[in-house]
Amino acid sequence: MIGSRTRGTRELGSLNTQQIFAARLAAWLLRVRYGVSFTDMSPFRAIRSELLHSLPMREETYGWNLEMQMLVAQKRARILEIPVNHRRRRGGVSKVSGTFKGTILATFRIAATFFRVAFSNDRNHSTVAQTG
Repeated sequence: MIGSRTRGTRELGSLNTQQIFAARLAAWLLRVRYGVSFTDMSPFRAIRSELLHSLPMREETYGWNLEMQMLVAQKRARILEIPVNHRRRRGGVSKVSGTFKGTILATFRIAATFFRVAFSNDRNHSTVAQTG
């Protein structure tokens, strides 16, 4: 299960332009590559422990949530996206989406993660049947 901030109720200013653009771009790339339909790379997710342990996760920075979505899509596991509400940050500025440097670093890591996973020669993990 994955939460979608873009499908939930969003407080004005809770997601900035680059976050909305990144979510739409990632959704499009996942649809083209895997035929799955997501609307967000939200950090909210619930996953069965056996499925999680079977994922060859490597990413430890900004691309971890995209990597997880891609690996689950490769396994053709059942995925449910639910709307989650999202509020504005109450204090301070995000070190990632609130700064130019953070946005550039996140963009680079997320793009690198996408290309690494999408075009990996290791297809062993993509042959598992649908998980229920």
